[in-house]
Amino acid sequence: MDHPLEDEWRNFELYEKIRVRERRQRFWTITLAAFLFLALCSVPVIQDRLPKWQSLDAALEISLELEHLKTRAIQEKRSAWLRFSGPGEFRVDFVSDCESKADPVVEKVSRWKDREGSLKVLVREELSRHSIALGVDEICFDPVYGLSGVKSRIVLVIAPVKDLTEGRFERASYVELEGESAKISIN
Repeated sequence: MDHPLEDEWRNFELYEKIRVRERRQRFWTITLAAFLFLALCSVPVIQDRLPKWQSLDAALEISLELEHLKTRAIQEKRSAWLRFSGPGEFRVDFVSDCESKADPVVEKVSRWKDREGSLKVLVREELSRHSIALGVDEICFDPVYGLSGVKSRIVLVIAPVKDLTEGRFERASYVELEGESAKISIN
């Protein structure tokens, strides 16, 4: 016959195992609820900042293309001309010199990262309409003289299309080219 103290001890161990399992389930339930709460709270923030992140990604890609363009222009000893031809498209031409821009040799027509036409490089009309004085929509880099006709800086503006209708530019990204050597920075 079992001793009553042993039965009591077995019951205690059994209940202790049950309590440990309940605590573990409670911990995971609370952790999951906290994770879901934080995930749901972050959705509006992500939706608000996603266009800025996309425009920064596009600005990075365009700046890498500009660096490649400058390198190729110096290696080939020809002027390189970058133009934005359509939504999400750019065109690289090599010309005899930046002043005349005559007889362009089309090197490549390519696309930059533009998700569903949501981003746009502002063209001259839009730049003047929004009073952006330093903005350009085409760049010519001469291997000898650097940026043609530029003494200080020029700016490419990449903006979410939705923001353009509202005249907002806080989610736009800027590729700044400074000086004749076209030092690139992204804002």
